[in-house]
Amino acid sequence: GDLFGHRRGLDGELRIRLDRLRIGLRRLRQARRKLMREGEVPWFHYQSHFADVFARGGFDVVLGNPPWLRSEAIPSEVRRQLIGRYHWWRAQRRSYGNCPDLSVAFLERALELAAPGGLVAMLVPAKLTSAGYAAVARHALASTTKLHAIADLTGCTNAEFNATVYPLALITSKTAPPRGHRVRTVLSPVRDGGVRQSELRGGGPWLLVRSGIRRVVAGLERHHPRLGETVTCHLGLKTGLNRIFLNPPDGLEPEALRWAVRGRDLKPFRCQCRVRLLWTHDALGRPSYHVPARARAYLESHDAELRARRDFQGGPPWMLFRARPAAARYRVVWADLARQLTAVALTTRRDLERIALNSCYVAPMTSAAKADALAAWLNSTWLRSTARLGAVPASGGFARFNAQVVARLPLPDSALTDPTLARLARAARAGEGIQAELDDRVAIHLGLSSSAQNALRAAVDRTAGDSR
Repeated sequence: GDLFGHRRGLDGELRIRLDRLRIGLRRLRQARRKLMREGEVPWFHYQSHFADVFARGGFDVVLGNPPWLRSEAIPSEVRRQLIGRYHWWRAQRRSYGNCPDLSVAFLERALELAAPGGLVAMLVPAKLTSAGYAAVARHALASTTKLHAIADLTGCTNAEFNATVYPLALITSKTAPPRGHRVRTVLSPVRDGGVRQSELRGGGPWLLVRSGIRRVVAGLERHHPRLGETVTCHLGLKTGLNRIFLNPPDGLEPEALRWAVRGRDLKPFRCQCRVRLLWTHDALGRPSYHVPARARAYLESHDAELRARRDFQGGPPWMLFRARPAAARYRVVWADLARQLTAVALTTRRDLERIALNSCYVAPMTSAAKADALAAWLNSTWLRSTARLGAVPASGGFARFNAQVVARLPLPDSALTDPTLARLARAARAGEGIQAELDDRVAIHLGLSSSAQNALRAAVDRTAGDSR
């Protein structure tokens, strides 16, 4: 009953809870019937089935090639169970709804099953070395286990798969790492110098590169603020129904049309748009109830589909998602998927007609000069190299430069107010060659020595030749 003595009934939250309880009760009854019929518990339980092994502390060796499955492909009920069961599988921060790959939970479980001092060897996605959702797993592995090898097998001729995958071999022991321990970055027993395990702690990306490059990147992180402390990075606009909003029929009002900016449309400092976007928001990115007549009639003919979109939660049925940052007056846009970090400043009146889609990331800025300076900064050789080292690998030599990758990049306070950087961006947009002068200017801001510049340039050359 409620405070007035009336029957309250079930609200939506209580109905969901009741349904879950009924499902749990039904499963419990099924398990009890199977137990009575077959004389054994209807699930696999390591401590019961291998009681003698766990009496000695666990398995000496755990080998695995676990399922590589993105969280979006896992049923919501299973995701809830994983979140409640596995510490490493809980997303530490929301990144557009992405939780870890399923292999992270298997990796944590493998270490649980290993005895103290036992060995765990797993084949996992290479993106676990850099993805933000794997930060907790990386820190735990580097802090509490003795890592023997972390070998990226992408492109390895001895590691062939009938699918496009980027495998990482990870071998570790369930014991504390000794002081000064080094981790091999190849599977071969030949010593390759490796990586000092202490450098892998903290949850940041694992840079499996030569020590000279690691020292340069570590120095940049130590001496300069991160870009994310000053600039907010957003994923570009999402329509939820591209076939309705992109390249709409001819005859719609011009004021309802914009140019869509896709990742493939971006070149350094410039973009060439080829796709029209049906724009249903105002200049500030707020959804508009007053859509021109012909555009409104077209949208109303798809009303049911628009309301059924996954992200739609009320308002005009034609509203778009993440529209405000995508429509900011001054913006820097870069491609999510690219061979190298590629940024463009959208600052002119003409650029107001351009809206970045979710194959791009967007950073709203407070002025045209700061937007130009940031675009120049991101297009420098040194920032491209640092970003590529921390990016998630993709096929064909591409990488994903998501918000977390770019937010980790160094950005001194002096960079955004440097008129030279802004001038160089404008000159590059006009077609002038400015790369050498830009790199010299950025090197001054970062305090890069000649040897540090050579190390970062070598990293760019190495990834540019990568045929993944």
